[in-house]
Amino acid sequence: MNSKIASVRKFEIAPDNQTSGNATWSYRNGNPIITFTIAPQEYYVRSKNLRLCFDVNLFVSDGLKPNNNNQSGAGEQKVRLNSRVGVASLFSQVEINNAMNQNLETIRNYGRLLSSLLPAGSGWNEYTTYLSNEFGVSANEQVQGRYCNRTISVSMPIMAGIFLQGADIPLSSNNGVGGLNLKFSLQSSIQALFGVTNSFYEINNVSLMGEYAIPMGGKLPNISSYPFSGFSSFYSVINNNDQTVQINPALGAVVSTFANFIPTPHISSYSQDAMKTTPLLNRADANASTVYNQLAPISKISFMRGGVQFPLQFQIDENEVIQTDNTVANVYGGSKFDAQRQYYYAMSIRPRTSSATDQLAGQNSEALPTANSDSQHNALTLATINTTANYFQNVYGVGIRVGDMLGVGNTANFKQESFSYRLQSKLNGMSPMSAYQFFLYRSVINYDANGGLVSIVN
Repeated sequence: MNSKIASVRKFEIAPDNQTSGNATWSYRNGNPIITFTIAPQEYYVRSKNLRLCFDVNLFVSDGLKPNNNNQSGAGEQKVRLNSRVGVASLFSQVEINNAMNQNLETIRNYGRLLSSLLPAGSGWNEYTTYLSNEFGVSANEQVQGRYCNRTISVSMPIMAGIFLQGADIPLSSNNGVGGLNLKFSLQSSIQALFGVTNSFYEINNVSLMGEYAIPMGGKLPNISSYPFSGFSSFYSVINNNDQTVQINPALGAVVSTFANFIPTPHISSYSQDAMKTTPLLNRADANASTVYNQLAPISKISFMRGGVQFPLQFQIDENEVIQTDNTVANVYGGSKFDAQRQYYYAMSIRPRTSSATDQLAGQNSEALPTANSDSQHNALTLATINTTANYFQNVYGVGIRVGDMLGVGNTANFKQESFSYRLQSKLNGMSPMSAYQFFLYRSVINYDANGGLVSIVN
């Protein structure tokens, strides 16, 4: 513990918009926003222990509980959460402001962010132990189905950039961030769940729990600046076999950037899992809107800043691992694992110096065999979960650490220059793929001589 901390005090805060002790939040029922206020005070909030606690219940369209795996024997009624993201898929956006309504961080597509962060940085050990309590996830699809049949109670860490480093955040209006206002926007049911049409979810027993660290003397020390991290999100669609995605992030200190993909028709379909992170895929028939059953391997990747290759001075070339077999429907299905692309993607999420025990994520990493013979949890080919299509369950993505590849703190400036990446692939032009791009960046709050907040610089 910091030697300047005199004591620690636990807290539990109810939502600002809680109307009663048994209030329920639900996108379908018109109550899709949960807000909390942590007032400015001469304390630190210990971000490593900050948790959003709540219960989740899933329902079929008539309001009855689901019966995944036909557990009751009364006939199957399927309503599922993604087994790698769990209850995080219920949140579309997290917004963090201070008491003066100055924005510190806004994360759009929060569930899609965690669909990369969680499985790419966790392994079978984590998914079979504490992650089930934090996110309601499992390392086995059948177990996940049983979770979804009952009330899921979680104590969820908030995976915002400002909290990821586990720092003690000063709350004072002077020499601090000026309090914290947290706003959680819920995801539509059709994007959060998959299974029975018109299924939905409800959240209740919501609270924000954590710890205050009280400084010696009861007053926060003077500081000239306070650095913190954040995530920024962008969305695009890829459909061509040679396509450049250009983004203007307007960020002055970018650490890394990564993207994950999903067939565009799968985003809003109860028959599909909208949180999976597939490779690029083709559909053989333009009229079969949701059936993406053919691999479209990436052959080359180029990362650029201002149109110049950066930070790599070369293309990632995976042509050698692409194999073609025109005698089978999945023409490129025999292609081998593109390790170089995966290496830079993993580095964009966790640098080589990470002390994580399962950095390559065991069974949850792409193209590696499963540890529990559950082919659907990491299906590399067409498979079904209780007749619900949920195939190509790879932990797949494209990314690069644009600062120091060793992760020691260097950043890259994209304030006035664009970031772009060029993907050359086997997409057939009639198979739109949605790309969710995320930037991890550094920000700093500057203070005047009296400790007053002067500016927030991204």
